[in-house]
Amino acid sequence: MNLNSRIDAFVQLGQRMLYDSKQDCGSKFELTIKDASIHNPWFTSENVYYAIDSIANHWLTREMLNSFTSKYPKNYFEPSASKKVVVIMAGNIPFAGLHDLICILLTGHRFLGKVSSKDGHLISATIELLIEIEPGFKNLIELSEVTLHGFDAVIATGSDNSSRYFDYYFKNYPTIIRKHRNSIAVLSGNETEEELTLLSDDIFLYFGLGCRSISMLLVPIGYSFKELLKAFKTWQNLDTHNKYMNNYEFQKTMNLMNLIDHIDTDFMLLKQNDSIGSTVGVVHYKEYDNIQTALTFIQNHQGELQCVVGDGSTIPNAIPFGTCQNPSIDEFADGIDTIEFLAKL
Repeated sequence: MNLNSRIDAFVQLGQRMLYDSKQDCGSKFELTIKDASIHNPWFTSENVYYAIDSIANHWLTREMLNSFTSKYPKNYFEPSASKKVVVIMAGNIPFAGLHDLICILLTGHRFLGKVSSKDGHLISATIELLIEIEPGFKNLIELSEVTLHGFDAVIATGSDNSSRYFDYYFKNYPTIIRKHRNSIAVLSGNETEEELTLLSDDIFLYFGLGCRSISMLLVPIGYSFKELLKAFKTWQNLDTHNKYMNNYEFQKTMNLMNLIDHIDTDFMLLKQNDSIGSTVGVVHYKEYDNIQTALTFIQNHQGELQCVVGDGSTIPNAIPFGTCQNPSIDEFADGIDTIEFLAKL
């Protein structure tokens, strides 16, 4: 199977994912989506549909895949020997690990996946669709729930604690080990109503569980949260999700008991805290006195950040509001180029 054949298969996969999820056709893929929240309450149908739309339109179009692969030498996709690459997947958001699967198969290697118990069967259902489209992939894909063996390289995503275990356990193999990261937004106070609404999407999509979800805001001293809180109201329906609200109520109680100042919107808390990471139902904010102070903070925490959202004219490498949860296929997690890694195996 050459590169063009692989691209053809992934283009069809994107089309099938969209079709089978939106046509109310009773397909196995559609039923898997509807059942995902049973296995993982965070995987609501709305969030799964959003992920599918983003994957199909930002990764699996012919234009995107051709542009993506054209950035590398042709021999990157024609390995002299196919290697078996283990991917240990996180289960924090729908289809976590799919990008690694795409990269491994595009480069002509074999995929051995360790699927998270929180995955809701979404990855396995997607793989079934892919093999139905291109049976040639069948012998290149394997999912395992037992001890991994007979592999050549590892890509693992997890917490800071699990990353230490991965570093030790896979020390004799080529690896990409991804640790926990968070994302922040830098506000100037001059944002439009539309930008603040888009920012609320960056914060609340996937209940804030993704590494690309905004968990902290950098705001100028004296910043008025009035317009931002108004924008947050577009996500008021989070108060209908039991698991989310249990987290919110717990955090609210703890803050009240410990006399911690906070802003309460009745479905999320906003509080001043220097920690980039925040818990579900809470967003932290930190004040800065000038833009250089904000830039210094970002620089000092570069290794903890996945995305920085803000005005790209003043914040280097910042991405626009509303784009956090729609990464392009060439935006690699932790900034580590997976294609380059696979080409060196």
